[in-house]
Amino acid sequence: MEIITPGTKTGCTRCGECCVKGSPTLHFGDSKLIKDGTLDYKDLFTIREGELVYNNMDDEFIAIDCELIKIREVKGSRKCIYYDEGAGGCGIYELRPTQCRAYECWDTEKFMTAFTEEKLTRAELLKGQTTLIDIVNSHGDKCSYSKLLELFTAIGDGKDLTGEVLEILGYDTYMRPLLVEKTGVPEEYLDLLLGRPLIDTVIMFGYKVEKDDQDCYCLLPLQ
Repeated sequence: MEIITPGTKTGCTRCGECCVKGSPTLHFGDSKLIKDGTLDYKDLFTIREGELVYNNMDDEFIAIDCELIKIREVKGSRKCIYYDEGAGGCGIYELRPTQCRAYECWDTEKFMTAFTEEKLTRAELLKGQTTLIDIVNSHGDKCSYSKLLELFTAIGDGKDLTGEVLEILGYDTYMRPLLVEKTGVPEEYLDLLLGRPLIDTVIMFGYKVEKDDQDCYCLLPLQ
């Protein structure tokens, strides 16, 4: 979200800058938007603890120390899926989430206050769904970013731990279709339930994943 120099703007002009520079993180109170059907699980994704996230207030990427649930962004951008560029407005403006209501680019105090409020979590969304919660927690333990950070740090120090990294990435990749098959959850829910695929987010460690001639994953440093 763009920060406007104080004094140059005193109200919202519907320019869309805040919508194209990052989708909102959901707060505890936003769970009502899911219950009333304004938002669907397919519209959301989870950024897991330790994952890099774009901090649009300071225009930088940081590793977060807590879980965040966000509205999806248009592929290849940080634009919120609900921003209608043609109409120059939000498709759910009257029912927009807490962060969107609080954000005023000409005065960020209200937003910063709202940002400290309790965030929505998968545990809250899945309350009562014991099987799914157990799967989410087990996946989080086996595919934690803290574990990957340790491995990539060791690889940077010259240790050959590529196999251990690929094992974690392989487990994450294997679990996704299995979860759909065994529980019947729609595939579109996976980025919310398990977070984004590790084969995509591994670039945060300076590596990428490609398949070789035998259709096996290989871990390669970014050029």
